[in-house]
Amino acid sequence: MKCINSSTSFEFFSCPIRFIEELEITHPYHSLVIDTLETFHKKYDGCSCKTLLFFLVTFSNHFHLLFDKINRLSQKTIFNHLEQFVGQSILIAKENFAENLVLNLNVFHRICRFQTMYSDSLYQAYSHFVSLQEELIHQFDNLNHITRVKYAEEQCVFIPGTIIPIDKPIQGPQRTLLIDGYILEDYVHVGYNNKLKLKQVSAKSSWIYVISSILNQYSIDIILCSGTIDEKLKDLNRDNKRIFVENISSKLFRLFNQNLIVNYLTDINEENILTLNYIQSNDDPTLIFIEKGSTIIQYVPIESLVNIKHEQFVHCLARFRHILRRNFYLKGSGEFERNLYKYFYDKKSESLSIEYNLAYECFLECLQLFSNEILNRKELFEKNLIDDFDSKFDAWQTSIELLKILVQINDVVQIIDNKDLSDI
Repeated sequence: MKCINSSTSFEFFSCPIRFIEELEITHPYHSLVIDTLETFHKKYDGCSCKTLLFFLVTFSNHFHLLFDKINRLSQKTIFNHLEQFVGQSILIAKENFAENLVLNLNVFHRICRFQTMYSDSLYQAYSHFVSLQEELIHQFDNLNHITRVKYAEEQCVFIPGTIIPIDKPIQGPQRTLLIDGYILEDYVHVGYNNKLKLKQVSAKSSWIYVISSILNQYSIDIILCSGTIDEKLKDLNRDNKRIFVENISSKLFRLFNQNLIVNYLTDINEENILTLNYIQSNDDPTLIFIEKGSTIIQYVPIESLVNIKHEQFVHCLARFRHILRRNFYLKGSGEFERNLYKYFYDKKSESLSIEYNLAYECFLECLQLFSNEILNRKELFEKNLIDDFDSKFDAWQTSIELLKILVQINDVVQIIDNKDLSDI
């Protein structure tokens, strides 16, 4: 965790990408690098971002002076060899170093970097999902996570249900409608490629009146909508205590049969109405949930910790999901890189190509530096960790692809915001 002092308060960062975003870096390549990192971060929810940075910097430092002395064709050949080494590493890893996934509490600890609060809650979710005898990856993909400020110490609570953001006390079965769309006056249809032209003749022909009449006709208590809901419609229905909840996560809709979900409120019939049981949490009466899906609630003591703690948990969950999809993993803490270095070193191919030898030397140097960095700073790194397969190798490949772009840049054009410039 890193901490910086902002103008108003301390801000905490766990992921290096978030930390880099806050730094005032004026390097001409900064925007290209940070855009690549952010895309990678979004793809894997944070997994292997530090690996991408390390390989990018190491490759760049190794070739910085060399590439100024050789032509573009030789540069391209070196990059091709580097990419071949990554491809070979994937096959070597599968055949020699991949460990079959056998789930137990210790494995969860290793995946979560021994952040036991997160691993314990994920293991609790796993135990619940096993009892349901349903596909694990589907259950973990639909696992919800929210972070709230409460209690003096951080804690995680697993709930076998989905939290519904309702800000009023409610209990028991309610007639509920699921709308995967918007409830707005301009979000209407007649059919494919046909637009409904509305012309208000009287109050009874208005859009709001039509919608309210439908809700009254079917005695709808709660509307859960993936999009936004017209404010006037909500105001009109306050007296009858009807509850509208907008911007509902798509995870909730995946829990129900698609036939129960409608896109337009005007399409509903009795078969689309669900009777859902709404329950108040015993630990936190402000939380309302339904007995569908699952949620891990993460409580933190202060507001400034919400983002970092949320992201730490999301990283753990994402890493576990990636490993679960593969059903195998690689040893972390630099152990895989150390073993791969020995494998390549012992099986060096004889080659007369200068470019091959340069790429080989660089690749092995990067593996060695990576494992040595962890070994030499063992007080900062946990031992016996688990890494996921896909994000690791994608980080290696992405670092090479980004460096290929950077070495081809001859000049950087700076856009100056100056109103006095009239000849542009």
